[in-house]
Amino acid sequence: MKKFVLLISLVHLLLAFSSARKTPNQLLQAVRDTNGDILRTDARYFVVEDPTLKAGGGVTRGPWFEAEEGAGGNAKFVCPFQVVQSPLDADKGVPVFFKPKAPKQVEITESIPLNIRFYNPTTICNNTVWEVEGYPGTFESPTFLSTNGVTGNPSTWFQIKKFNEELNAYMFVFCPTKETCSEIVINYFDGQRRLTARLGSRFPVVFIKDTRYGINSII
Repeated sequence: MKKFVLLISLVHLLLAFSSARKTPNQLLQAVRDTNGDILRTDARYFVVEDPTLKAGGGVTRGPWFEAEEGAGGNAKFVCPFQVVQSPLDADKGVPVFFKPKAPKQVEITESIPLNIRFYNPTTICNNTVWEVEGYPGTFESPTFLSTNGVTGNPSTWFQIKKFNEELNAYMFVFCPTKETCSEIVINYFDGQRRLTARLGSRFPVVFIKDTRYGINSII
């Protein structure tokens, strides 16, 4: 009987030791919006810079212009859109959807691979999926984000990581492989605040649920 009690005690001790060794980083932490609710794939969200910084508004679609051929030609708009930050604090931008790599996952957690796409209520530029342009590249110059992505391509895998625990503030990282991740930052280029992988100012964000239009289907 004493041997049995000793064995049970030893098992309890091992379980307690194993539990004590676990850290929050080993667990899947839920990503939460400004109301404290967990982000879901069947809802859409405004991505807004951490309001304590007061440096700008939400993420939106920026026009991409190219010069027309011929001397004195005007610039014309072309698709796809660029992924930029609005310079206006009050502008929440264009809401986005999240699609995890795991097809049955409904709630968004930190550090999982996911695709991001803009909500597009119009027929202007059907390109909506975020991607890092020119991947794979050398990262010796800014690598900007556009909406020319194809769901599931290596250039479209992002992750969300915690930035500020108290404010539910986060940052995006671009992770084309398990071994390679680059923080998504802001680079001031051609009069726009463009999102880019590396080479720029840090860009912590919060997520505000868009309740104006109800629920839209996922990607």
